[in-house]
Amino acid sequence: MACKVSLQSSLATLIAISVANSGNGSVQVVGRCIAYVRPATRIPSTLLHLVPMPAWEQRKLENLASFGGGHTPPMADAGNYVDGKILWITSQDVKQHYIENTTTMISEKGAATLTLYPSDSIVIVARSGILRHTIPVAKLRKPATVNQDIKVIQTVDSCDSSWLLQYFIASNKTLLREYGKTGTTVESIDFAKMKSTALMVPYIEEQQAIGSFFSRLDDLITLHQRKRLSIRQRSPVWS
Repeated sequence: MACKVSLQSSLATLIAISVANSGNGSVQVVGRCIAYVRPATRIPSTLLHLVPMPAWEQRKLENLASFGGGHTPPMADAGNYVDGKILWITSQDVKQHYIENTTTMISEKGAATLTLYPSDSIVIVARSGILRHTIPVAKLRKPATVNQDIKVIQTVDSCDSSWLLQYFIASNKTLLREYGKTGTTVESIDFAKMKSTALMVPYIEEQQAIGSFFSRLDDLITLHQRKRLSIRQRSPVWS
């Protein structure tokens, strides 16, 4: 029988692990991060008040990171792509929240005029028809280059990239309403304005706890989804 996973059961499991490993302090971090990042999840209010913790501060995105982009190496020159081994991200690659592979790989020649962004960088689709509905966002798990439709965010030391990824996931619809540009040939994001957006930022240790928590949760959900798909593929089809 195919196994099923729910957000609530996964949260409960990870909360139990956090409590066992770190004590009540971690419970409060988990409770606060769930209430902020995924507010639809119902967590007992007692989890939010176990230990006094520093207040979150309002900061602008432009003060938390540096920004970059890329372009498309000339398609007419096959040498930019043949035997390519360097990841090159386009909008069609940002379908999951973590990227390890891309549809198209480019060669060292193709990457010569591009920036190779390190793992842990965040990529956002800034121009695509998909922006009518959502802003695709992901975190790199391998170094990669990007094309002109992608913006890259590299966090400073005082900002945890996993936490910032969760902020973008949680605030997706709000950011789309605020900075989405429609009625043009191709939908896009006003990224220059988005950089000035203000967000509430925890102290770095709490950011790291939040980022780690949800990275583990996302990995757990992905693992169960793969197991479920594997079971389906192995199961006989009865007519």
